[in-house]
Parts: sequence; C-alpha cells; structure tokens
Amino acid sequence: MVSAVFVSFNDEDKRDTRAFVLDPLRSRGIQVFVKGESTTFDMFQVIERSRLIIVVLSKNYASSICCLRELVAITNAVESSPRFLLPIFYGVHQYEVQFQNGCYGQAISKHEERFREHKERMEEVQRWREALTRVAAFPGLLMENAKGFGYFSFIQYAVDILNSEFSTPQNETIFNKYGKFEDIVQYKDGDEVSYKELRGLIRLRDFISLVLTYPVKLEEDGVLRSWISSFPEWKAQLLSTDGFSVICKPWNLLTEKALGCMKGFMPVEIMAEIESGERSLFNRHNDVIPEGLLPLSVDLAVDQLIQTLFSVDYSARYIRLLTRNSSEKESVVNKIHTALKDKYNMFGIDKDFLTDVWINALTCETDAEVHVQEEINKVMVSISMTEDDDMLTTVDTDKKKRSNRLLVIVVDADSNRKLDLQKVKFPSGIVVLIATESSTQAVKDDDFGIACTMDLNIWTQDHMLPWKLFYTYVGSFISCSTVGSSMTIQKIAVEIVEKSHGHLLAIVLVAKHLRYVKDDKYWELVLDKLSNPNPFYDYQDCDRIGISRVMVNAFVNIIWEDIDDELKLCLQLSLPVHNIKNGVRDDILVSYWANILRYTQELGEYKRQLQYYLEELLDCFVLLKFESREVYLPIETYDIIKSLHISKPSIIWHGALGSTEIGQWHSLIQMELVNNNICELPQSPDCPKLKVLLLQGNADLLDIPDSFFDHMPLLQHLDLSYTSIRDLPPSLTKLMQLKKLYLKGCDLIMEISPQIFQLKNLEELDLDGTLITHLPKDIRELINLQRLALCFDAYHHVLSHGNKGRQISNTMIIPSGVISDLTQLNYLSLDVDPEDEQWSENVNSVLVEILGLEKLKTVSIYVPKADLLELIPAEKSLNFRLVVGHHMRRLISRVTPELETKFKDFDYSMKFVNGVNVPNGVKMILSRVKALYLDRHMTIKSLSDFNLRNLRRGLKVCILAECNEMETIFDGSNSADEDFSLMLELLSVFYMKNLRSICQGCGSFSYLKYMALHTCPMLNTIFTLRTFISLPFLEEISVEDCPRVTTLISHDSPKCKAAYFLPKLRVISLLYLPNLVNIFSGLRVEHVLEEMNFYRCPKLRSLSRSELPWQYLKFIKGERMWWEALEWSVSEWGNARRPKFFEQFFKPINVEADMMNPPSAQLNIYHRAMYQGVSSTTELMTKLHLETPLLLPSTPFPLSDSKESEAQKRKAVIEPIVVPPLLRRKPKQV
Repeated sequence: MVSAVFVSFNDEDKRDTRAFVLDPLRSRGIQVFVKGESTTFDMFQVIERSRLIIVVLSKNYASSICCLRELVAITNAVESSPRFLLPIFYGVHQYEVQFQNGCYGQAISKHEERFREHKERMEEVQRWREALTRVAAFPGLLMENAKGFGYFSFIQYAVDILNSEFSTPQNETIFNKYGKFEDIVQYKDGDEVSYKELRGLIRLRDFISLVLTYPVKLEEDGVLRSWISSFPEWKAQLLSTDGFSVICKPWNLLTEKALGCMKGFMPVEIMAEIESGERSLFNRHNDVIPEGLLPLSVDLAVDQLIQTLFSVDYSARYIRLLTRNSSEKESVVNKIHTALKDKYNMFGIDKDFLTDVWINALTCETDAEVHVQEEINKVMVSISMTEDDDMLTTVDTDKKKRSNRLLVIVVDADSNRKLDLQKVKFPSGIVVLIATESSTQAVKDDDFGIACTMDLNIWTQDHMLPWKLFYTYVGSFISCSTVGSSMTIQKIAVEIVEKSHGHLLAIVLVAKHLRYVKDDKYWELVLDKLSNPNPFYDYQDCDRIGISRVMVNAFVNIIWEDIDDELKLCLQLSLPVHNIKNGVRDDILVSYWANILRYTQELGEYKRQLQYYLEELLDCFVLLKFESREVYLPIETYDIIKSLHISKPSIIWHGALGSTEIGQWHSLIQMELVNNNICELPQSPDCPKLKVLLLQGNADLLDIPDSFFDHMPLLQHLDLSYTSIRDLPPSLTKLMQLKKLYLKGCDLIMEISPQIFQLKNLEELDLDGTLITHLPKDIRELINLQRLALCFDAYHHVLSHGNKGRQISNTMIIPSGVISDLTQLNYLSLDVDPEDEQWSENVNSVLVEILGLEKLKTVSIYVPKADLLELIPAEKSLNFRLVVGHHMRRLISRVTPELETKFKDFDYSMKFVNGVNVPNGVKMILSRVKALYLDRHMTIKSLSDFNLRNLRRGLKVCILAECNEMETIFDGSNSADEDFSLMLELLSVFYMKNLRSICQGCGSFSYLKYMALHTCPMLNTIFTLRTFISLPFLEEISVEDCPRVTTLISHDSPKCKAAYFLPKLRVISLLYLPNLVNIFSGLRVEHVLEEMNFYRCPKLRSLSRSELPWQYLKFIKGERMWWEALEWSVSEWGNARRPKFFEQFFKPINVEADMMNPPSAQLNIYHRAMYQGVSSTTELMTKLHLETPLLLPSTPFPLSDSKESEAQKRKAVIEPIVVPPLLRRKPKQV
C-alpha cells in the first residue's frame, strides 16, 4: 500500500518549499520524497509509492526539463491508479499554468524553439503542455495560504489520506463495512455537494460495468477497468473525509478519459443523463419500450451478472439486480438458474464457488431478515459437517482456501418493505440481491443508501440502452406513438436490436444507415444482411481476435457495400496512420490523405473534397470523433478494414507487388508500384475502378502491351516517368478520363505518340527529360491542357549527322500559333539546349505567344538574349523562371547539378549567365526577382551595379558563381543606398576569385538566415561590426576554403565589452580556413549554437566561453589532434582547463577516411535531418547547398603554406562532370 508524499518543485524554490511544505509534513511523521534524495528508488518508483503528490508550481517550474518530465510521470500515475494530487501555486496564477500564459508560455516557447527540428522532442514538449493543463485543472492552494484551506489544514489533509485504509473484509455485515443505511441517507442532507458527487460516481460505475459486459471492443478498455478498480477508494474518501475530496476530486482525470471512450458513439442526451447521476436511462414519460425487447433486457442483465461473478478483474462483494416487476423478476431467477447450470456443466461450479445458495424471501412479509439468517446458518452447518469427507480432505489446502466461497442469492419480496441487509451476517463469497424497483418516492429516496452500500447495481431497465441508442439515431418515426409510422418497420427495428445482442457500435452503424429510410423492403434487406454471413469474408480471423460476427455483418454487408470507393480508399489509407485507434487531429488526417491522393486534383481543391469525405465518414460513424477534434477508428472497425484491405485492397503501396506478382487488380482504385523492379506488365488487366497508376522508376520496363489500358475506363492519373519505354500502346486512346500523364525522364522517347492527342480531357502533360525534336501541331487538340512541360534538350546531338538530321534541323521547334491555341494553359516549362541556334530564331515568336495567354500564371523558359526581356510588360502578372544569356554546354560546373535543378523551382527567379554590364531588359525585370543566380558575369564589381533599390524589394535568394571581377557583394559606400536593408534570406557564393568582402559601407542584412561561402581566396572580411549587430534571424553560417579569413567579425574595437545577440544562430561550419584565429574576434556574443563543425583550421588554437556554449550544444566536430591541442584560458575556464563534460559533445572526424568519406559528407548527416521539416524553398536550397561534398587530398598537409588553396586545386581537377542527356540514364531510385 502506498503511504508516502512526493513533492515536485524546482530546486531554485527549495528554501520556501522546505519551510512551508516539506518541514511541516515531516514534523507530523509523514515520509516525504523529493527528487534526488532517495538512494533506494528512482523517481518513477518514488511516485508509484506515493499516495499524495504535491506539485509546487512556481515561476521557475516550467523552465526545468527535469520538473516537466516529473510532471508527465505524475499525471500518468494519477490517471493509472487512485492517488491524490495537490497543486500549490507559488507566485503564479492557475490560468497561467493551465493555458501556458505569462512566464509558463515563455518557458514552453523556449523549449519549442530549442527542439523545433527534432520530432520526438517536440512530441515530448506537447506532453509537457498537456501535463501542465491537467495538473492546473485540479483545485489547489496558493503558497501564502498553504497553512490553511477552509476549515482544515492541508497538512491534516495529508495525514487523513495516509492513515485511511480501503480494504474489504471477506466476512462481515454491511453495517460493518459501510455503516447504517440511515446515516448514509442523512449524509445527503448534511453535505449536498458530496452527496451529488457520490451519487454521480455510483451511477457512472454501474454504467461502465454495464458497457464492459457488452460485446463491443474498445481500445480504451483498460481505462474503464482502471476506473472501476479505483472507485472503492474514491467512495471511501467521500464518505470519510471532511470534504476536501470533493474539492480535490482525484477521480476527475480518469473519469474524463472514461467518458471520452464512450462519447464518440453515445448520444449526447444519454451521456448527459449518466454524468448528471440519473438513476435510469428510461425515466421520462415519452420513453416507449416495445414489448418485444423486454426479454432482451433480461438476457443482457443476467449476462452482466454472470460475467461479473466469474470475472477475474472485478471483485464485487455485494451485487443488487433490480427488475421492473415481479414477472420480470421471476424470469431473471429462472435465467440465472439456467446460466449457472450451464457454467457448472462447462467448468464445474466449484472452480469459483463451493456452492450457490438460493434464499427465497418472497413470502416473508415480516422478520425476513431472521428467515434469511436462518437459511444461511443451515448452509454453513451443512458445509461444516462435510469438512471431514474424504473428498475435501484430499483437496490441496491452497485450493480449499481459494474455493471456500459461497454465492448467496437472495430473492427479495415485491412489497415496498425491503429486506434490511444490515441485520444479516453473510459468509465469505458474493451476495446477490434480486429485487424489484420501488414504486413510492420515499422508498426511492432510501434507495440511495442501499445503492451506496452495493459494489454493483444492475437494472434490467438500463439494458434497454441498445434500443435507446438505436431509437435516438434512427429517428423518432419508428416510435410506437408516432402517427403514420409503419408497424412493419417497428417490428424490424426490434429484430435488429435483438440480433445485435448488445453490440452498441453495430447498433449505431445500422441506425445511422437507416435514419429517415421509410421503405419497408429496404429495412427487411438490412435485417437480412445483419443476420447472414458474407460469403466472401473470412470470419475465422475475426473469431480469432474476438470481434463479434454481428459487428462484421453490420460493417461488411451494410456499411462497406454502401459507401463510395473514394471513402473506402480513405479508410484503407488510414490504417498505417500513427494513433488512428486512439485519436488523430482531423486536419492532420486530411493532410495525410491529400499527400497520397492528390494525383487527380490540385492539393487545395482536393483537401476540400477530402474534408467532405471526412464529414461523411463521421456522419455514418465509421470514424468517431472526440470533443478535442481528434478522430479515430474504433478497434473493431480498424481490424475489419484491415482484413478487407488484405483480401480486396483499394490501394497497393510501394513494393506491395513484385515484377511477377501483378494479378488481381479488379478492386483497386490506386496502385503505386514506384521503383519496384518491374520489367513486364500483364496483357490486359481488368481494372474497372482504377483511377491512379504509378509506375515511375521502373527502369527495366521496356514495353507496355498493346491492350494494357483496354479495361481502365476510370484512370485519371498515369505516371511512367523514368522508365525505358520508347512509345505508348494503342490502347492509350481508351483512357478518356485521363487527366494527368507523366513521361518525365523517359529518354528513349524521341517523338510524341499520336495517341496522346486523342486524350481530350488531358490537363497535365510532362515530357521533361525526353528526346523529342519538336512540338507537333496536333498538340492543339488538347483543348483542356493546363500544365505542359517540354524538353528539346540535346536533340541535335542525335541528329547532327545525315540528311534526315539536316531536314529536321530546318523545322521550327515550336510551330507558329501552337502555343497561342493552348488557351487553358496556366503552367508552361520549355527546356532547350543553350547551343541550339534554331531556338534563338524561334524564341521571339514563342515568347510573344506566351505573353498572350491570359490564364498563364507560371512560365519557365530560356531566353538567349537579354533584350528579349523588354517584351515582358511591367503590368503582366506572371511568375517567371528565367535563364538569360547565351552560353555553351559545360562539362565542368562549379555548382552541383542538384543545386541548379532546385533553383529552377523557385518562383520569380532569374539565372543570368555570361553577362556583360547590366542590360536594360535585366534592369526592367530585376525589381520582380525573388531569386537571383549570377553565373560567370564578366564585368560586374558588386550587386550594387544592378541598383540596390531594385534588389531590396523582394530578393530573398542570391547565388553567385565565378563572377571573377566582383570585389564586394554589396557596395553602398558611394551611393544613396548606404542605409539600405535587404530582404535577403539566403546567400551562397562559389569560386569568387577577387571577392574581398561581403558588404562595404552599406546597411543591414536583417532577414538573412543562411550564408555559405565557398572558395574565395581573397576574402578577408565577412561581417563588420555594423552588419553583425543586425542579424536577428541568422541560423547558419558556413565558410569553406577562404584562406585569408581570420575571423567572422572584423572590427577595430578589441576592448569592446558590449554583448551582441544572435538569437537564432544554431550551426557554424568552418572548413579549410588555414588563417582562422578566432570566431567572433573577442566579442561577447549570445547565441543558441547546437552544432559546430571545424576542419583544417590549424591556427584556431583556443575557444572562448562565448564561442563554445553548452546550454544548447549537441556536438562539436573536428580533428581529434586539433581538439586535444586546444588551449583553455584559466581566466575563462578555471584551473581545470577544458571541462570534462565537453567530451560528450565532441565527435572526431577520421582523417584517414577523408578520401572515402570527406568531412563535409560526415557533416551532411546532420543537415539532412535538419531540413526534413523545412517548408520554404529558400531553406531547402540551403539544404542542398550544404550537402555538396568536398573532395579531399590524397595525403593530409597544412593549407597555411599553400600559395593557392589546395582545396581549390582539388576541386578544379576532380570536378563533377555534367553528362549530356543522350548519355545520361536516370539512376534507379531506391
């Protein structure tokens, strides 16, 4: 028995906590636990051993992770078993804790900011929030009032709790156990609040016990059983304490969970009656019970009794079964006789009871108690006389002890004069009292005293719950009192409830299905489906896991056959969703569906459609919903859907079928066989429901059978990207519903199949990465085409020889008038070879036609001459992705192909290649650019040459590569732009031979988040003090191969003592910086660094306290030799020099493995995890940029003596090669 007090508090509040809480408790001899004091038990064991838990919620409490973890353990312990919890609010208001406002909101926000990139830690923070909300919901004390609360001291309250005992003797009178009935009845008048609370808890106990005996399976079954086991202690507290229990209400959390289990499918009015403590569900005049259902209520009540008697989880001593009248009581007695006999025949009654004793008090109008006692005494004498029998003496002693229990069943009289049980002394075992409900109000009032003494009250009338559930959901038109209602329907309704035999969820499903249906024939059909098994369903599996067959029939035969294929698909998609059986936020579930099913519509539009599907599933009770907006699949529904998915799937996910296992596709709505090593397809699969077919990434797939699409009339989305097909089969024309066709990366396709032009409903066509030579005029037949991606790249590499090549080369890539005929286009991407002279002649007319498309919103196009940009009107609202400037195909690229590809996806982006000066067309478009990429500009000295006033409006991403005349990126020293502030968020620089500084004489980078500088041999100034003080959003900085850099901050005030703040800085990477001597140039900088990466920085010989934090640090990476050689200042770090706890953060880079696994590649593990949750394209760019591998020397050598950066030499020699498309094959995706 737990008997201690656990006190949770922040160590910073220990002084006051000891004075006002710990010492007073210990002075009364109470054992008090606090964290860290016990050497025998850990914190969780201490909490488990404590009956009373006190939480001192101060201003500092939520700042401590240890305290918050304690709090989660405390709330779990309180919910799982009966304990008292008392919050003490110390300097904070209750609402601040409950809703995380004020200092609690700030503390939790800091935790969220710290762990925002870590999914598991963010989930833990959410648990902290929930724990704070739950604890604050308990009535508590203010610290200043801790010495007294109302009429009693909270210290005395603790003493009362720890001294109370809640055991139940096996041989006593009810008076010994509970006190006199009249005292309990008078308790109602003496403490009205406690009376109402106890009455409600008793009613809820009886209702939960009833539900647990019904065949419906609940995921929260353990919560309900835990509530039942905790009830005796709560009842004893309410009957014995001075009222503090009603204020504290230790049952609140578990009661809320228990009610939440049932609120998903129980009508609101029924739950309101239960929560209010109403004695009966049917206590209103308009509740009409069909006569045909009365035997069912008796059967269910008797079944509840039998289950309780033989339950190993529920130890009831006194049980009362109340009937409506004497005839019903007679029926109950007969059925109990029969049920016990059946149990005896099956198991032998002595397994649980020595014998069952029936005592009939029906005829005893006076002195019934004497008669009952005499009957009990006779039985006890008879048992005593048989103890010497050989049969008993051969029984094992332990077995005799276990079996020596009686089942005493007393049948009370029907009169209002009830048997006074407190005058009867019962033997060990279980006592069952069978009686009729009282008809007079006075006796009903006294009934509370009897009900309170019982461990369980069973009302036959309560077992009309299945009918009330059905009646409530199906509609009042089946009522016997409704004019015009069909007697046939009423009769069938009774049969449906009888067939369900108490399975509440099956009743609800059928009722919601039949609401407002007035067709007799359809009701008969539903009854037939409920009664008969489905010939195509395997019932053995449901029998094995304990699912009622009536539930299977209700769901499979009635609900599943009725709902649309789209709803079936959503339900099957929900199966792998985490916590779908316990509760998932509805918006999260819809987003999950949308991410998988958005193949046929735009995401926003499809989410709205899926929200409608969700409402439909909730409306028919296939999905249930908590009050907290969370939806869930009941455990039985989940198991049945899982079984249906295995036998007749609506969707097949990746890898579900191998290359030779494709077969039964008849029931499929969506099939995803991405990267599945498929090399052949069936000739003509029968797929009448298939809407989505994804076959991309199957590089071994060479051909599609001619009749493959013959039986896919509903197909809307077809993806054959990155396969090895050369053309499309004739049966493609049968896909009249097809809206999306993707052939991206199919680099063996050299012309557009004419079958495509017959797909009149086609809305999206992706031919990027194919080798088509020109766009046929027949494309204008696709009158509904909205998105078109074309690639004419490298076709002249194929056709550069022979007469045919010369003939085709004279053909225009895009014939005149074709683009203008595609009036529905809203997205157009044209990828051409920059060396193609035909495009230079064609682009002018194509651009004019593009600008004439009224619905076009996004265009990606290569413009060889910058003056063509002058054709774009300033008022034209168009999202452009431009590549500007004539250039040749490069075999060596300073920027990785992945980074260049990702840049193409930026909205309002421009890549300016081989530029000279600043053409007028570029100036005109620049003010609308959000992402700028300058590649090999010949003359520009700084971006200020573009006029900073144009750039400052919306430029967020800037990539610079090989602009060898550039000396500073931003120069405002000689212009009116000196005080400008850029909106720039990402800056990446590659191979800038003459770059010396980032900013010269100019304003701030207030929005900069990520900066990466690669191979700038002349760079010596990164930040000045002026620019450094305005970086509130800087999260990550990476500097690589810049041999002249000595520090990140250059300033002339070495004695500056002011503190500077980089509140978001989390990651620093400093690689190949041979002259780096410090990080922040001696400045005191406050930051939240989590990751620090160093490599080949030989002159960085010490780290200051401001450069090496530990509050948020996760790891430091660098060479082991460098780490061991670091000098630690005594003035900063003390005589111990390097603190020992830093060793846990250091992760060495293996220099010997550099050739195979360079340092940056080792660091990329972090970057990949870091950017998984990033949504913006600029942050995604940073991810790709940081994942660029560094190529290292074959032997390690110092970089400081090198005249030219060795890293630069290596990269120039071992540069990645961009392979022409003809020679490039898409690697098989994994």
